[in-house]
Amino acid sequence: MYVLVVCFLVISFIFIVIGKSFVLYFETNAKDNYSATDSFFIGLCLTGTVLNIWSLFLPTDFFALLFLILLTAFLFYRNSGYFMPKVKALFHRIKSEKLFSLLLLVATAILLLFAIILPKNFDTFLYHVNAIQWNEMYRVVPGLANFHDRFGFNSSMMVLSAAFTFNAVYNQYIFAISSVSFLVFFFWLLRHIYFRKGAIGIMALLFLYFFTQQYGSDISSPSTDLLPNILVGFVLLSLLFENNSLQKKYLLYSIIPLFSLTLKLSIFPIAFLGLAVLFNDFKNVVPRLKSLILLGSFLLIPWLIRNVILTGYLVFPMDQLHLFNFDWTVPKEIISETTKGIYSWARIPHRDFNEVLAMSFQEWFPIWWKAVVPHNRFLFILAALAPVSAVIYFFTRGKEVKKIGLLVTGIAFSGFLLWLFTAPDFRFSFSFILVLAFFPVLILQPLIEKFKVVFNPLLIVSLLFSFYMIYQSAYALFWEDFRRGKDMTLFYLPADIYYVKKKRNIKFDSHILLTPEQKKIEVFEPNPNHYQCYDKFPCTWFFNSNIKLRGEDLQSGFKY
Repeated sequence: MYVLVVCFLVISFIFIVIGKSFVLYFETNAKDNYSATDSFFIGLCLTGTVLNIWSLFLPTDFFALLFLILLTAFLFYRNSGYFMPKVKALFHRIKSEKLFSLLLLVATAILLLFAIILPKNFDTFLYHVNAIQWNEMYRVVPGLANFHDRFGFNSSMMVLSAAFTFNAVYNQYIFAISSVSFLVFFFWLLRHIYFRKGAIGIMALLFLYFFTQQYGSDISSPSTDLLPNILVGFVLLSLLFENNSLQKKYLLYSIIPLFSLTLKLSIFPIAFLGLAVLFNDFKNVVPRLKSLILLGSFLLIPWLIRNVILTGYLVFPMDQLHLFNFDWTVPKEIISETTKGIYSWARIPHRDFNEVLAMSFQEWFPIWWKAVVPHNRFLFILAALAPVSAVIYFFTRGKEVKKIGLLVTGIAFSGFLLWLFTAPDFRFSFSFILVLAFFPVLILQPLIEKFKVVFNPLLIVSLLFSFYMIYQSAYALFWEDFRRGKDMTLFYLPADIYYVKKKRNIKFDSHILLTPEQKKIEVFEPNPNHYQCYDKFPCTWFFNSNIKLRGEDLQSGFKY
């Protein structure tokens, strides 16, 4: 736990300072409109983009982290006149808000129980760890998706995680990006619950509880589902909770939606926020369009270049965007199988994908629905009824308020429909579903305000009960790991995947790849009993004998 706290502080310092420094430079007159949470998530996106650029030329290893630390120290020193009073004000606030500070401390303790356990996400041992290792050891590798198709997904989460594994310091992988981002988001929601109360507090509490229930087991993983949903939830709720923030926080609603696309394409509708920012102020459309183009180029082009190098395509797995003809380009039949596998598994897992994809909506939906857990069924129904809520909201609220409400529900419902008719696994787009499901709470705001003497105490009681329920979930996961190994080092370091692999006695088959000069390079494949590579390197879940090395080492890449 101690090590994770240290990692949290280092990561938070880097993200907040980089994010706030960017705001200070580009929006000097509006710098105080951006909170520490805003700066954290802006800094996360900017750091991820810098690392995407770094990875084109160098491995994303400890030297990348050292560069970020030195850059952050320079920015802090350069803007010390701004940062030092803010740090003093933070300590003063902690002293003056003792009860709230206690809640934050309890939230941190609960989060640490989630964060120190062995990753529960199946994909972490399938390919996440290996993707991080490739980024740590090599700059972006041509045709790496030929070796393992999942490496072609190219989520910026893998590059971020590679820079912040702290492997060189603690001699093991620490996956802190998901957990520290979750903690900051938790704090932000908690502040709205505790201080804003009313309808906003109720919506924040409902979102916090169900979001944690969905993603609690992903907090200890470098999951490619959790972080994009945190960012989506944060920007959409920010719009609803602060109706004038679209005018005040231009950078927030430009940077986060665009960078989110580099984390997971299934949340694509969030990018429409950039257009909302552009046309929100007609007097400044031209300068904002220029800024949006520059920001979009900075955030997306390095990621697109990585896509091309890894797969031969601008976006993977979309063979429609086949603009180049490199020797490492992934064959279209492989892309087709990958895409079918994703869509099929999300609808009906453990069944032949050709059979599933041949089904009509009316055929697969009842089977899918039967497998959905009860509370997610309830959330799905509420989300599906969101257009009704939006109509009621439109006729009951003022002009500016309803404009934001309709914008949020429009984006969220677009995300919901895209999710439903492509790959309807709840973990892919859960924030869209939650925003739609709990949006009706804001319609009841006048009633809640009228009876706030009753609702506000109930909200605080519900918060404490939610803390207890979330703690129960966290402790159950922690105790499962601790009881199995009686490993006291969990109170110092998170679970080490290397030793877990040894305890489970995972076996690997060896294969030899020959370079053009007949040099032998050994690669590995899990034995037929499982598909997960853990931290065995270099490893693929299915070895294809048609794969060849393009040069004399792994850095040269792979081709068919």
